[in-house]
Amino acid sequence: MNDDEINIISGNNYSEVALILENFLKINDNVFTFPFLLDNNRRVSLWAALFQHLQSKSSESIHVLCLTTIRLLSRDKSELENLICEKWIITLIEKAGLFNFVDPDDTMDVDMPLKEVVVEALKCLCNITFNSEVARALCAHTSIAQGLVARLRSYKEIPFKDDIMLYDMKLLFILTALRQDIKVKIKDELHGMDYLISCLNELVLEASEPQCDVAGSREVIEEAHYCFLQDNQLAIVCEILKTQFNLTLQSAENVSEAEESMYLKLMPALTALLYAQTSTQESLMELHSNIANLLTSVPPVFYQYLTPELNDGETALCIYDGRNMDALHALLQLLQYRLSITTSTKNQYENLSPVLTVLNKSARGCRAQRKYLRMIVLPPLRDVSRPPEQGHTLRNQLCRLLTTPVTSVRDLVAEFLFILCKEKVGRMVKYTGFGNAAGHLAQKGLLGGARGPVHYSSSSEDSDTEEYLQAQPGIDPVVGCTRPPRANPFEGMSDEQKEFEAMKLVNLLDKMMTEGVVRPARVGPDGRPVPVDHVLEMRDHPPNRPQS
Repeated sequence: MNDDEINIISGNNYSEVALILENFLKINDNVFTFPFLLDNNRRVSLWAALFQHLQSKSSESIHVLCLTTIRLLSRDKSELENLICEKWIITLIEKAGLFNFVDPDDTMDVDMPLKEVVVEALKCLCNITFNSEVARALCAHTSIAQGLVARLRSYKEIPFKDDIMLYDMKLLFILTALRQDIKVKIKDELHGMDYLISCLNELVLEASEPQCDVAGSREVIEEAHYCFLQDNQLAIVCEILKTQFNLTLQSAENVSEAEESMYLKLMPALTALLYAQTSTQESLMELHSNIANLLTSVPPVFYQYLTPELNDGETALCIYDGRNMDALHALLQLLQYRLSITTSTKNQYENLSPVLTVLNKSARGCRAQRKYLRMIVLPPLRDVSRPPEQGHTLRNQLCRLLTTPVTSVRDLVAEFLFILCKEKVGRMVKYTGFGNAAGHLAQKGLLGGARGPVHYSSSSEDSDTEEYLQAQPGIDPVVGCTRPPRANPFEGMSDEQKEFEAMKLVNLLDKMMTEGVVRPARVGPDGRPVPVDHVLEMRDHPPNRPQS
């Protein structure tokens, strides 16, 4: 775009302006930087001309073109901080129809701009607020938060709500993620979480067959078993979940009465979404990933509502102890999926930490959920001919992660397995092998075989199979499996040869200790490794053996 075209855009010949803008949009549809605007102050002139048209009623015929052009231009961060002013932000908010909802008494008689204008204005706001801190600060001094929250409860009055909900939620997500003051205002003053939960429930009911008009949590859950989220509904739901994550992140440990009421509404909605289906496996896992992210900020005391008790006549795909375990099983499937796509340590933490955190909180917070998770993850052992980390079962994959260099993931996995073992050292060693479990046990001071501080139910859940009992005498606890008979390496050696080999080993160990490669240690009174100055100290303090 040259100077002459920008001058034409600044004028009032709307037909010529439309032609220039249409051509610009056609050429630059997939362009994200516009270096040619750096010359002759073109960028400022073009932005000013576009907003001048937006602020004029006489140029309504080209408002959509102007907004679309601004959306493209706002992809480029160059000079954006210096360009944006409060007047322009207010203009975009007006074109997005958000000021129409600031007064709650006027929400029943909504005078919205054209659908195309609203959608493009929302896209502009999303781009600009994402790329500009100045724009976000200006938004904080407007009524944009009130308008967005008020529109949450007024979608039924908007004929084209499906077209704008997604961008409303995207804008809410950006503002709550990047502006703490807006986040606090939406959460505490405007009670945004309540309206977002209502939106989730409405989306579940809309996507359910047969349709249901009852908004109670039990009805939402029942309808969700027939819920199929279309792609557009799924996109909106994911944006809502991300916004809710922002609003609940870093919540105080002590839950207030208002927060308790909010969580009691939220958990049935999340449970219903874990029952829902989507068009592809990838999109379903994306939905479940967003749910898992949100659950990481939910206090464990509310996890019991993920697995509601079944009433007479109710059924489910996964039932345990009279509870519907479908939602918990969906989280296990998410873990399995995440493990299958995590092929390196590069993205291990990002892929696995949310769902592992959720499963840890679930197992520790609810006895029935822990027992169900243990039944799936650590079923009774049968074939112990291979090390625990070899194979494709969920136990095998988790045992492999016990030695990952990503310590945060390793600790989450170890804690999860330890909880499933009721924090019994012997049981942990049985299912993972002492070599895999040693690091976690050392951290907890349990190398001496003591039990964790938490008290679990006394009922036994560790009934051994006949196959395991037959193989048990030959199991090497260090590797967690049986080992084939091995030939005696000293067979056929004379005493002098044995002594010679023993001294070679002593010299090699001494060299490693001198060079600092290894350092001998014993298990101290607190169950943690304690360095020793001489190997004879290990004879004076024999180690305790883990007890089951």
